[in-house]
Amino acid sequence: MNTGKQLLEAAGKHIGEKYVFGAIVPFENAGYKGPWDCAEFISWIVYQVTGIKIGIRGLEAYTGYWAKDAAAFCKKITVNEASQTYGAIVFRSPGYKGIKIGHIAFSDGKGGTVEAKSAREGVCESTIDGRAWEYGLLINGVDYETNSKLVADYHIPPLNFYVKSPLMKHAIVEDAKKRLSRLNLYHGVINEVYDEETAKAVANYQNIKGLVVDGVLGKDTLRSLQVRQYTSIEKNMLWFKENFEAKIKAKLSGTPFDLYLIMAIAYQETGYVWSKMIGKTTVDDLLMCCTGDTLDAPNRSAFPTNKAALLAHPDGDKMFLIAREALKNVGRWEAAYKKLYDTKPDKFCRGYGIFQYDLQFFKTNPGFFLNKEWGNIDKVIEMAVNELKAAQKRIPSYRGKTTLTVTEQIYVAIAYNKGTADITKDFKQGYRNDAGKYYGELVYEYYLLASAL
Repeated sequence: MNTGKQLLEAAGKHIGEKYVFGAIVPFENAGYKGPWDCAEFISWIVYQVTGIKIGIRGLEAYTGYWAKDAAAFCKKITVNEASQTYGAIVFRSPGYKGIKIGHIAFSDGKGGTVEAKSAREGVCESTIDGRAWEYGLLINGVDYETNSKLVADYHIPPLNFYVKSPLMKHAIVEDAKKRLSRLNLYHGVINEVYDEETAKAVANYQNIKGLVVDGVLGKDTLRSLQVRQYTSIEKNMLWFKENFEAKIKAKLSGTPFDLYLIMAIAYQETGYVWSKMIGKTTVDDLLMCCTGDTLDAPNRSAFPTNKAALLAHPDGDKMFLIAREALKNVGRWEAAYKKLYDTKPDKFCRGYGIFQYDLQFFKTNPGFFLNKEWGNIDKVIEMAVNELKAAQKRIPSYRGKTTLTVTEQIYVAIAYNKGTADITKDFKQGYRNDAGKYYGELVYEYYLLASAL
């Protein structure tokens, strides 16, 4: 019986060969060495190893034909299962999530692929994570081995834009349109909407640059276009990782949380401030300026609801002066806070540190605030990790777990933000920003971006 490892071995012999979008392959020629298109490559390998023609009509192979043939020739599995299986196929059919062009690759059983990827990369080894896949396939009659050591936790990547209903909107799309327009590839309205015309312009750009031609505005295309809003997030997170990774990992030892969760929470909580400060001041000053939240009652119900409530508490007068100074500091970098400091003498900060420890805890932990300990990165990391541990315990089915998947970590982050999390619902939970995105959604996006760096 043929094996998945045989398929993988046969595919590996062609690494480095040329890719041409829409290439026609002679399936009967056992000595053929390219050029390849993605479906032609997989169909040719499968035919040479097994003698079975799948996804082929006449002289052409096509992902659409693979989608039609799958029921007769294959068993569908999840992307996670395919990630763990040597020689399994990872697949996206044309039209999946509005992505008109399909794609197909072999899984190497270790979280990677062997595939005919693009004109720039040719036949190559690549990754499964960070890309849009629909499901996995096992070919009937082929014997497959599973890599039980690999813990697969695949997720559709964040900040991937494609045509869907309702249409996707984002400032990143507008920036991409401006850049495509300058290249004379896009001639429509410059706005945040990702529509059919945008997708065509993206596909044309991908073809010119030798990228995967799928009409999806994703990581590789955003990087190639140098879309500033996207690449800035990456650069900011890299700075955070380079400065604090060792300290974070030391505090995470023995917990089910990972570095990427901490990075995501830090960026969600205060990234809008510290990202403006990178390279313009010291790390110590940056940490001290990570303060915010000036909402008074009725928009705030937790202590202190206003200046009077703070002053009525022991040492509240000292804390108010510190809180005003904190507002002045963050105002150096954020105009809205500067305006509040200059025009509203009763306004003060209630969120402290890169993870935003709330002033409501002044009642139980006054020393942290009075001693300005939010500038101590070791302290704030330790406190954030302890809060995550407490949040995990507030989710009954997660109590006592020593390992958590990415999905489970995001639910813990939601509980960290709002006190509770409903794991039967999606990530649209927690604080909702002015753009309508929820805390859970944003932390998830930032988590996946951080893990791809």
